[in-house]
Amino acid sequence: MSLTLLLGAVAIQSPALAQSRASETFSLNIPQQRADEALLTLALQTRRSLGGDIRACRGVARGLRGAMSVGVALDRLLTGLGCAASIRADGAILIRSARLPPPPARSRPVAPASEAVNREAADTQLGDIVVTAERRPETPEEVAAALTAIAGLQLEQGGVTDMIGVASLTAGMTVTNLGSGRNKILLRGMSDGAFTGLTQSTVALYLNQIPITYNAPDPDLKLVDIDRIEVLRGPQGTLYGTGPIGGVIRTITRQPDSEAFYGEVSLTRSETRSGGPNSDYSVMANLPILGGRAAIRAVAYEEQYSGYINDVALNLPQVNEGRRSGGRVALAARLGPDWNFGTGLVHQSIDTEDTHYVIRGLGRFRRANLVREPHENDFNAAYVTLDGQAEWGRLDASIGYVRHDFRSRFDASPALIKFGSRQLIGALDEDKDIELLTGELSLASPQDSNFRWLAGTFLSTSDTRTDTTVSALQPVPGVAYAERRSDQLDEVAVFGEVTRDLTSRLSLTAGARYYDASYSVGSRVAQGAAQRRFSGAGRANGFSPKLALAYRLDDQWNVYAQVSRGHRVGGFNTAGPAGQKFTNAVGMPGREYGADSLWNYEGGAKGFLWNGTLRARIAVFMAHWRNIQSDQFLPSGLAYAVNVGDGANKGLEIETTWRPTSGLEIRANALFADPEITRPGAAFNSRGDAGLPGVPKVSSNIVASYHRPLWNGLELRADGHLAYVGASRLTFDAERRSRMGDYMSGRVSLGVEAASWSATAFVDNPFDTQANTFAFGDPFRLPEGLAMTPLRPRTIGLTLNWRP
Repeated sequence: MSLTLLLGAVAIQSPALAQSRASETFSLNIPQQRADEALLTLALQTRRSLGGDIRACRGVARGLRGAMSVGVALDRLLTGLGCAASIRADGAILIRSARLPPPPARSRPVAPASEAVNREAADTQLGDIVVTAERRPETPEEVAAALTAIAGLQLEQGGVTDMIGVASLTAGMTVTNLGSGRNKILLRGMSDGAFTGLTQSTVALYLNQIPITYNAPDPDLKLVDIDRIEVLRGPQGTLYGTGPIGGVIRTITRQPDSEAFYGEVSLTRSETRSGGPNSDYSVMANLPILGGRAAIRAVAYEEQYSGYINDVALNLPQVNEGRRSGGRVALAARLGPDWNFGTGLVHQSIDTEDTHYVIRGLGRFRRANLVREPHENDFNAAYVTLDGQAEWGRLDASIGYVRHDFRSRFDASPALIKFGSRQLIGALDEDKDIELLTGELSLASPQDSNFRWLAGTFLSTSDTRTDTTVSALQPVPGVAYAERRSDQLDEVAVFGEVTRDLTSRLSLTAGARYYDASYSVGSRVAQGAAQRRFSGAGRANGFSPKLALAYRLDDQWNVYAQVSRGHRVGGFNTAGPAGQKFTNAVGMPGREYGADSLWNYEGGAKGFLWNGTLRARIAVFMAHWRNIQSDQFLPSGLAYAVNVGDGANKGLEIETTWRPTSGLEIRANALFADPEITRPGAAFNSRGDAGLPGVPKVSSNIVASYHRPLWNGLELRADGHLAYVGASRLTFDAERRSRMGDYMSGRVSLGVEAASWSATAFVDNPFDTQANTFAFGDPFRLPEGLAMTPLRPRTIGLTLNWRP
């Protein structure tokens, strides 16, 4: 079926099929409990999104049991609790104070989801988002941790389609700007370095329930049709494994909807100053099947962006153009009243013609390379999930498979002599293929007890194959150096948490994860007639504990304190030209690098002021990091890992959301941190006053969103954000003092929305900021310290959305 026919069918059938939302029945078992917990249980059992002002519901909700519709259940649950509910056409449940007038009646039985969003925006702007970062449905105010939840609507209004955009809305989140599909994500100033190589990522990335990275860069999956982003800071070893000592970022997609047939089309055209035209197209379709017992949801997109970097040596303009395309398809089915099955596929390809750094002194957006530096990134994933509940509690199971292949080239001409080649022009090519298979099973007790528990097991196996080649290209082609390396990592873990309500206001949570990991490596290096082989294996096991106290001061404020620990396993170095010594001296790799660990201590408060119009979240933290692993480069430009010493970080994190009027929302976030090396390592030339590389001591952002009705159902919307990134250094090394950061960036947009369409004009980087976002070009330019990565210049565009 063509796209036109599909959307035509959507437009015809959506209103009629959407009426089924009001009549569908569910088998419910909701015990008598606090009102907000009862609503979360209802949302979980009916697989509905829940938002609005959940805090408006006060007291204890009556228990429910039996088959009934969502509307009937809400009427019975909320009687006498001071709040009311409405059901959006997309199935989402919105809670509001009973004092607020209900939405106006419409002649049609059910309005389209987009119209409901506009009509009820005043109720949802400062409402709660239900999150599952702690493996239970909760609001961010209830989680005894530093958690930020960004709703999909906020992403759409802010024009956010990648993690760099998420960082501009999130306190303490840093993304290196090496390029799409190459970036590294850091949280809360906990940086092991700005480069990605052998060590495990300090931040774990999840797509729904599936981990999608281990030691790879961010695959930069396009954020299309997203329900929310959850950013959880600090070590998450208990629930998410030993590696994410900096935190976890979960991308939660919108799930298939078995009650209506609908879709959305988005078209964007823009123009970049000093560049050219850009395009961004996406389409989403949701299709119920099997008589409403299942549904399929599919998303497809294609994005092309112009280059703006000019290579004066190659005499090529706008060399860094690129494209990103892909999609997702998901199937969800109800196996029974309380059991659900899901499966899905994800694919994305990124092709960038060249990198986007420049060289100081050559002029704006200019550099002089002898070789182009393209990058390809192919990401594929598949998953299966099963969840359900019974009298004893809830079960969640998932299996995920990820295949991530990426290829990069760098101009290695200056380094050919280090590999015994006297040719003039050469390149370093790295091809990395990663296969990751994971499985997890968890059991959780019901929410209605003062003693709650969660237990689970996790299995993973990964196979990484890396081919690194240094080639002479001119005047005589040939291979100067080659390494084929294979890494295998297997892990098994069991984990659990228990929460005890010590009083009606005070609860204690204790958790632990026991892990057992085995790793091995095989390598063959060839340089001319010389060859070097190495094989090694290791094993690590241990506990990652967590302890948290949460106290409800009143209906407005919660406070918490937490201590947690995370680990990363060690590994082996194999790269280096012929004659490379592995002595672990300064500037020289050791054959093996050790594990590291981090203890994190934090306390925080979350609550509301000014009659609920201001939400605030404040956290103070202190972290002690022992034996920090870091990815670095040899003088030859090849990568190795080293333990650079001990480090620490302490700081203050603030997030606020203020709604002074029903049409205006202002969000402001900031991080003030003091990352440092407390004990320089003997094997690396680090220094105590250099801080931790790639992360600033100060970062902040402010976001404003304004809307007001116009006429004939039209609505005006204006959005803008401004972000400040403080100064930082690129490396730990005392001899390399490349500075970056200390700049502001932003976006403004103005649009008109109707029930089924919207048109939005926007300007990215409106000040045309020319700051250095990342002081890294390629591994061979580090000693020079002349590389800098500018922001994309001012880009002006128009986005059209059609939501039949």
